[in-house]
Amino acid sequence: MAEDKTRVCVLFDIYGELLSPSVAESIDLYYNDDLSLSEVAENTGISRQGVRDSLRRGIELLENFEQKLGLYEKYRENESTVGLVRSEIDSSALSDEAKERINSLLGRLSF
Repeated sequence: MAEDKTRVCVLFDIYGELLSPSVAESIDLYYNDDLSLSEVAENTGISRQGVRDSLRRGIELLENFEQKLGLYEKYRENESTVGLVRSEIDSSALSDEAKERINSLLGRLSF
C-alpha cells in the first residue's frame, strides 16, 4: 500500500467513526497496530484478500470524506499557524511569564 501511513492514521483519527466497524477495525489493526495483512486477517476472521479490499475501500472513503470536508487540511494549516505563532512568541520581547501563558493557551487548542 503506497499511501502515506501518517496521513491515513490522521484521516482515520478524524473520520474513523464514519466507517463501518469492520473496515475501521481493519484500518486500526493495519495502520495503528502495525499488523501485517495476514495478521489482520487472522484477527478479524476474513481472508488476506478481504483485508486488502477492506483497507482499499476504507482509504477511499477516508479520502472522499477529506475531499468533501477538508478537516485534515484545516488541521495541517492550524498546526502550521500555531508553530508560526510560537516562533513569534519566542522571538518577542514579552516577559517569560507572558510567553508561558500564551504557549499554555496555544497548547489548549485542539484540532
